[in-house]
Amino acid sequence: MGKWGLFILSIGCLLVLFSANARTGEYDILSLITALFLIILSIFLIRKEKKNNKNNEA
Repeated sequence: MGKWGLFILSIGCLLVLFSANARTGEYDILSLITALFLIILSIFLIRKEKKNNKNNEA
């Protein structure tokens, strides 16, 4: 899960970069919302994996 979380995080960050239009200075709202959703999902997955690893060590 931790690897998938990092993978989804990288996809979300790339979407944030590509959602901006450099010429007009505007953002594509749909791409930006999708990117934010992926970033939030990946943070959830990474925190869940850390919690599971911490419980398994103890």
